[in-house]
Amino acid sequence: MRRLRRIGRVLLVLAVVLMAWEPSRVAIQTAVLLPNLLDAGPKPLNLFSETPQRTSLPYRAAAPGADPDLAELWLPSWASAERPAGAMLLVFGVNNLGRNHPAIERVADGLARTGVVVLVPDSQTLLEGRLEVGEIDGVVRAFQLLAARPEVDRTRVGIVGFSVGGSLALVAAGDPRIAAQVRWVNAFGAFADASTYLAAVSAHAYRGADGATVPWTPTPLAREVYLRFLLDQVDDERDRRLLDAALAEPILTAQRPPPDASLRESLETDAARAIHDLLTASSLEEAEVMITALPAGALAFIDAISPSRHLDGLRSEVHLMHETEDHHVPFVESRALASALEPGGRLAAHTEFRLFDHVQPDDLDLIAAAPELVKLLLHVRTLMDETL
Repeated sequence: MRRLRRIGRVLLVLAVVLMAWEPSRVAIQTAVLLPNLLDAGPKPLNLFSETPQRTSLPYRAAAPGADPDLAELWLPSWASAERPAGAMLLVFGVNNLGRNHPAIERVADGLARTGVVVLVPDSQTLLEGRLEVGEIDGVVRAFQLLAARPEVDRTRVGIVGFSVGGSLALVAAGDPRIAAQVRWVNAFGAFADASTYLAAVSAHAYRGADGATVPWTPTPLAREVYLRFLLDQVDDERDRRLLDAALAEPILTAQRPPPDASLRESLETDAARAIHDLLTASSLEEAEVMITALPAGALAFIDAISPSRHLDGLRSEVHLMHETEDHHVPFVESRALASALEPGGRLAAHTEFRLFDHVQPDDLDLIAAAPELVKLLLHVRTLMDETL
């Protein structure tokens, strides 16, 4: 019995020492956080932490007469002006989830219970399945709101972007208004260049490391956003309606419509004909060529939202994550980002997984997924090291 007591005391002292030693403490906190992030297994964090404070705040003015876009702020129960905490801005992509979706609430709640201030902005544009250049400014404004909170330590604020939100986060982090304040960016499932991404969705294929064409099937959401973006580039209402009627159904049902000579001849504007040519491209090579022939406004938009073209103003470290079986954004997009970031020394980490359905946890067999979970633990720990 005495021996067991001694062992118990030794274990207790060891646990206290490990929790007091910063690297071990952060590792343990990260390990306890993962079940909340993945919604898998028991969640001890909920048992040993206090419920975070939560409130909704306007972060961006809307059009006259419309309600402003709101963001959800999650504060650790102890956070205050006297005891500020590190913070994360979570930027989600084109989706219909919103800041109050249970999956997003679970992630924000878990981070706040671990000791991180979290801000989750809602964009009506992104919720409607549309993407506009103004969303970059929205990320900047949300970051400014978060960094200005008295409960936040301004030296420990980072941005986590998911999917298209990761691309927007990378561009926004280089904005002169916040570039000096962004400590790090974690882009999960982002694209490097909108042109290569559009070509991949058009052709149902992407270009591999050796330049070869790799077959790939984009998700329904990717096809829907792709179609809507391209149709929005056609100002002529009649032309847009003709393209929609002829091509929307096959594209949305994962088909690749062939060129329609009679349809193309009936179109009255060059923009509509260029969109027709991309929507009906027969190969990845052809799609890449057709993108260069898009209207000037579309090309300007593609340039504006492509993070690989806007790295000069970036001052923060960048962490990249991507699922190798991702059918929303090909994983080679993150590889292209990594290659673009390495020369400037801004790439802190690049981790590839076989664990997610795009950016959401897949059905997990915890034992079989153990090696991937270790990679996730190590990656997330680097972010928590920068924040806690």
